[in-house]
Amino acid sequence: MTHPTKKPADGTDLMMKSIKHWEKGGRGRQIARRVLKGFLEWAVMRGKLPTAYAPPASVPETRNDKRMGYPLNDADILQLVENTPNEKWRFAIQLCAVYGLRPEELRHLAIKEGLKGKELWCNYQKSMGGVKGAKTKPRRLNPLFVLDMDGNPVDWKLQSRLEIGEALPSVGKPGKGSEAFGTHLRRNPLWQQLREKAEATGEILTPYSFRHRYAKQSHAKGFPIKNIAFSMGHTVDVHVPSYARFIPDGTADLYNKANKTKAA
Repeated sequence: MTHPTKKPADGTDLMMKSIKHWEKGGRGRQIARRVLKGFLEWAVMRGKLPTAYAPPASVPETRNDKRMGYPLNDADILQLVENTPNEKWRFAIQLCAVYGLRPEELRHLAIKEGLKGKELWCNYQKSMGGVKGAKTKPRRLNPLFVLDMDGNPVDWKLQSRLEIGEALPSVGKPGKGSEAFGTHLRRNPLWQQLREKAEATGEILTPYSFRHRYAKQSHAKGFPIKNIAFSMGHTVDVHVPSYARFIPDGTADLYNKANKTKAA
């Protein structure tokens, strides 16, 4: 005989029963918990539910370790550009690689008049995290050219092409840019090969892999962290945990120097 489901005793009980179907520590469970918390707060405040169903202040959760994103190298990017027949998507790939863009930012690009001429800006504003309601500010974009096999910078004249109105592909509904970009990339056989290459290193290939390349190369060139974070639309506090693995700490140099030093 099947027994009827017991009525939740309070808000905590209701929340835990509602999210139990999501993997503990997963992103889906985190989103479900946040949405349900907001709904219960609204329902109790409006008198739709008894105060006993107010959500708990917090539900201790252990998040799964986030897999590290694979930074595409310049040879990978040149191959992708060459193997992308659609001109609009090729343009999008070039912009994301050279300026370290989030795919969503492709719809927020603008040419502005600066002190030394025209500048390329991104007007996209996203949550900064930490302070409720705080948003990132529009920022000037700084190119970091992809290098060819001989180490020479490849200038695709991206800003000039935007100035004359060259079209970019549709990246879906607002907030869905990464999904649209990823859907297109997955249709490319070369992307599948690169995904296997990334997995062999324990990393994951995503549309943000162009952005990871920008961060890695910026740190390799020794740019100050503050400048890199600003150029990528981060605060330093957000940038460092995300890209700490690319920040040189001098450890390898110390050991290399020791290996080259002759004994006295």
